[in-house]
Amino acid sequence: MSELTNEELQQKVAENRELEKKLTKKNDQFIFDLKKILDEEGVEVDERQKIETFNTMLKELVEGQKTGLTAKHLYGTPTEAVVFITTKPAAPLKTNFGSMWLDNSLLLFTFLSVMTGILTMVSKSPQPTQGILSITIGAMSGGLSFYLIYRYIYIYDMPGADRSKRPGVWKTGGIMALCFIPWLMIFSLSAFIPHAINPSLDPVLTLILGVVAFGIRYLLKKKYNIQGSMFLRP
Repeated sequence: MSELTNEELQQKVAENRELEKKLTKKNDQFIFDLKKILDEEGVEVDERQKIETFNTMLKELVEGQKTGLTAKHLYGTPTEAVVFITTKPAAPLKTNFGSMWLDNSLLLFTFLSVMTGILTMVSKSPQPTQGILSITIGAMSGGLSFYLIYRYIYIYDMPGADRSKRPGVWKTGGIMALCFIPWLMIFSLSAFIPHAINPSLDPVLTLILGVVAFGIRYLLKKKYNIQGSMFLRP
């Protein structure tokens, strides 16, 4: 962490107080318990580092609250979170809308491209089953669909989430239907896009594009720690 000047330190302290006012009851209790552990157990940590790390954690907690993420989901228990104060924490998973949609879309593009390429190669007809624009539209709309399912259903299954807010069986089925049916309709209707702007590529090239998409997804996850919602389960 960079060295803070006394003026910057005071600004961080004031900002931390304001951020704490925005916390939910659960997150506020988490911070209270964490501070108590640090004080009672006499954990040795530089005061400047402590203030700056709390500032980072509080910002992440306030941001996480927008999508239902809690302190427990991001940092574990207060005891486990001590490591984030005493050492530089690893970057938390990026679970905002943009990163999740991108990850989902790249994964679906990989799946649809590989399937299209393989089916075309084994089919008696040399004509590809999907054009490249249809695959892209299917991947992007599907990525949004899976994000919405996570946002309104599976987020309540995550550690630390308030499971009492999870929709019941019928409502869950309705949400899934509202997410999947439009996606399948959009993907199906995209097949009617004129060939001039929705060309069918060589199956080998389609396979290559799928591999490239998977490679881009891998690099983004490794560099920016983004997280999709398709396989995000507790």
